[in-house]
Amino acid sequence: MSQSFVAPRQVPAAGSVVPLAVALALFTTDARAQSRSVYVNGQRMNDAQVLALARRSCSDIPDGAYWLNLNTGAWGYAGNARVQGVFGDACGRGGAPGAGANPDGTHGPFVSMRRAEEEANGYRAQGYRVVAFHNGDGYYVRVAR
Repeated sequence: MSQSFVAPRQVPAAGSVVPLAVALALFTTDARAQSRSVYVNGQRMNDAQVLALARRSCSDIPDGAYWLNLNTGAWGYAGNARVQGVFGDACGRGGAPGAGANPDGTHGPFVSMRRAEEEANGYRAQGYRVVAFHNGDGYYVRVAR
């Protein structure tokens, strides 16, 4: 439930202006800290935590609910036991085709076709032929000259 702040109608005394400004700044900071809606293992992450996770995983983390096995790095969507990938796999891919994390040279799985297309567009911009696809197991990208 959203609460709204109603400013007082009386002019505050000079000594109370600074504490009021500080309080308003704190309320604003809290709202910004929770602008993302990312849950990992049932815990809501604030923007700084999501940014730190994205840096460690070398990929963007879309809003959503996920589980993460802290021992193996396997991750998936909350409520679905199927493993979608391994946390940090994107860090070892590099930028060259053939540097894919999968034995067949594909990159992925990605969380969505949109994310696979974003990856594919990066290779297309470098002049490679690329196809993003779903194989029933996840979203992948295949890169060729």
